Amino acid sequence: MRTQRGMTILELMVVMAIIGAGIFLVRTGFRVLTKADLVENATELSAILKRTGQLAVEKGEMHRVLFDVDKQLYVVEVCQGSRTIQRNETVRPDDETTKRAIEKGKERLKGVPLEAITADPEAATKQALMIAGHHIADKMCVPVDDPSSDSEGKGWIRKLRAAKGIKFKEIWVQHKDESATKGQVAIYFFPQGSAEKAVVEITDGSETFTVLVAGLTGRVELKDGELRDVDDHMMRNALGDKDKPREEAR
Repeated sequence: MRTQRGMTILELMVVMAIIGAGIFLVRTGFRVLTKADLVENATELSAILKRTGQLAVEKGEMHRVLFDVDKQLYVVEVCQGSRTIQRNETVRPDDETTKRAIEKGKERLKGVPLEAITADPEAATKQALMIAGHHIADKMCVPVDDPSSDSEGKGWIRKLRAAKGIKFKEIWVQHKDESATKGQVAIYFFPQGSAEKAVVEITDGSETFTVLVAGLTGRVELKDGELRDVDDHMMRNALGDKDKPREEAR
């Protein structure tokens, strides 16, 4: 009797199926491990945004989450002064702009010593900035100094796991005409419980999570994937109707 050699087509198909299943399981397992970092960062951001909204109501002061897209970090800040937000305002005023605003404020207070308004020199300077009426300088925002409110004890500065490829993909905020993919941008929360509408995309280069901030309620929602149309969220008013394009609604 001859010994049969080689493999039948059926056996070959079974082997190929086993190899394919093995590759799929390995790739799936790898994606689960890497996606875990993305999920954790996106979930933490959602929690921080929600807590910022709560702080604004509890403290009775406007708060914001300031994003530094270049450094892949964000920080919670409390704002004093004007509660209004100017269209396309600068997040951080440069020194020269601040200096001009101080001089302008002092000019308006000419003949009235700043100490007569407040005994605190730092507060007096802030008063001069606010009196100057400059749309950048009339709002002073500083990092929240309340680590006791953070149950994890991390403070109010967070960094994405950039070493593992996690980064901010794109950020839309209501007071900006264009989305942000670099530099700094902020999302504001108000004492009445409302917020400015915003969309934040976080990616690991392969998958994306989207965080939505609602305007009227300040509600924060985390979605797996990208929005089909960002403007569907950004251009809806309190009644759910479409607003005019942002560049026209000034």
